[in-house]
Amino acid sequence: MKEMEDAEDAFAQQALTQAVENQIAEGHPREAGLVMLALTSRGLDHDQALEKMADVLASHVAAMQDDVPFDVNAYARDLLALQE
Repeated sequence: MKEMEDAEDAFAQQALTQAVENQIAEGHPREAGLVMLALTSRGLDHDQALEKMADVLASHVAAMQDDVPFDVNAYARDLLALQE
């Protein structure tokens, strides 16, 4: 059972990371690329920055389970908070 949960967690993390990578590549929200540049310029490697950004995305996706629509502006604001 634990192995299944670990596999599901790894799959979810990979999906979130890929979503952030896509946002950076597509430039939407533009804050994704800006935050990636800010975090890596501070010494985080690309994967560490992606993990932090994926965590922010995860919290916004989790809020959708409560029938709250995805708020791209709130997500962008929370991404920007990572560089503070």
